[in-house]
Amino acid sequence: MAKENSFDIVSTPDLSELQNAIDQTRRETATRYDFRGKDISVGWDASNWLVVLQAPEGLIMDALQAVLTEKCARRNVSLRFLAFGEPKHRGLDQSRVEVTIQHGIETGKAKEIQKAIRGKFAKIDVQIQGDALRVSSKSKDDLQQVMQFVRGSDFGLELNFNNFR
Repeated sequence: MAKENSFDIVSTPDLSELQNAIDQTRRETATRYDFRGKDISVGWDASNWLVVLQAPEGLIMDALQAVLTEKCARRNVSLRFLAFGEPKHRGLDQSRVEVTIQHGIETGKAKEIQKAIRGKFAKIDVQIQGDALRVSSKSKDDLQQVMQFVRGSDFGLELNFNNFR
C-alpha cells in the first residue's frame, strides 16, 4: 500500500522575526528625533502573545504604531497577525495600546477551511488537530494543488504550511 503524504496548515508568525521587529522598534524609539525626551516603551509578553506600546497620546502613539507595523512588514511578518487594541488613557497624556499577536486557527475557521478543501478535492483527507489542520493524501501532486488552492483563497487568516512529509 502506498505511503500517506501530509502537511499541516497553521497560522503562526515566525517568532524570531517578530522579536527582531520588536527590538528594532525599541531601537528606533531611542534614536528618532520626534521620540526624544518622550516616555515611550515597547514591551513583549511572549506567554500571552502580547506587545504593549506606551507613549504620549496622539501623534506620538500613532507614529509608534506605524514604526511597529513598518518593522514587521520589513521582517516579513504579516500584518494580519497584529490586532491593535483601543488606546487606553493612563494619566497625564500617556496612553497604552495592547497589540495581540494572533496565532492558531479557531475551530470555526478550521471547519470553513476543511469544508472548502473537501469541496474542491474529493480524495484529500483533512483533519482538525487543535489549532492546526492536517492535510493528507497518497499523491504529493494533490497536496501541492491543495497548497495552491489555500494560498489563492482568502480565509481572513495568514496561513503557513509545515511538516510536509
